[in-house]
Amino acid sequence: MSPHTMEEIVALVESNKQPRSEFAYIDDSGDPGMVNGSTTFGLGCTLIPLDHWTIRLDLMVQMRRQIRDIYGIRLRDEVKGEWLANVKKHFRDQRLGDGQLRDIYQRHLGMLALVSSGTFAVVVRKDKIVNREINPEEKAWEYLLQRLRMRSDSTGVPIVLVHDQTSRHKELRQHVRRFRRLSWAPGGNVVEAPLIVEDPVSRDSQHSYFVQLADLCAYAASRKVLPARGRGFGICSDKMWDTAGAARLTEVSNTRNDGIVVWP
Repeated sequence: MSPHTMEEIVALVESNKQPRSEFAYIDDSGDPGMVNGSTTFGLGCTLIPLDHWTIRLDLMVQMRRQIRDIYGIRLRDEVKGEWLANVKKHFRDQRLGDGQLRDIYQRHLGMLALVSSGTFAVVVRKDKIVNREINPEEKAWEYLLQRLRMRSDSTGVPIVLVHDQTSRHKELRQHVRRFRRLSWAPGGNVVEAPLIVEDPVSRDSQHSYFVQLADLCAYAASRKVLPARGRGFGICSDKMWDTAGAARLTEVSNTRNDGIVVWP
C-alpha cells in the first residue's frame, strides 16, 4: 500500500465536515440482559463517510501494521475494548503490559478525527432502571436511531447502518424499518427518518476495522459513565473516551458535552 499524498489527506478531512453519505458502524459493549452480567450496556457508533472510503481504510491498515510491528498483534486479530481492558486472547498471548495495552487503545481512538465524520455512544445504566421488564438493548437502539435520524436531518445525507453480526439481525432490521416510518421527536411529535437506509448490514467484527472501532468507542464511553475497577482502570480509565477529542458528536445529548447519551 503506497502512502497517500497530503492533498488526499486534506480532501479526506474536508469531506468529514460535509459528507455526501455516511456508513454508521455500530457495535455493543456489555451484557444486554437485566439479570447478572455487566452494570452497563453500551452501543458505539462511528460514522465513516463514503467519500474517500478506501483512503480511510488504508489509514486504519497502516495504523494496525504499526501495532503489529511494535506489539505483535496481527492484522487479523480483533481489537475490542473489553478484551484489551481484561487482557484476553492475543493480548494475553503477547504478554503486554498495561501501558502497552493502553497505547493500543489510544492509537485506535486517536484515528477517529482523521477517518471519521463523528462518533457517539449510548450507555444504559442497568442498575438505575426501575422497571425490570425493560429491555436495555432495545432501549439503547431506540436512542441510537433517534440520534442518527437527527444527524441525517441536519446533514441532509443518507446513512447506512453497518452493525456487528448478531442473531438478532432479523429483529433489528424490523426495528429499523419501523423506525424509518414511525418514530417520535422531542415533544412527542410523530416523525419519519427517510434518510436512514432501510436495510441494515450485518458484518462480522473480525472482518471490519470500523466495526471494531465502534466497539472500542462503546466500551470507552461505558467506562466514562461508570469507571472500571482494578487493572481495567489502568488500561481504559474514564479518560480514555476523551482521546476521541473533536470527533465526538456533542449535539447528541442536551445534558452532556462529550458525545454520550446516558439512560436513565
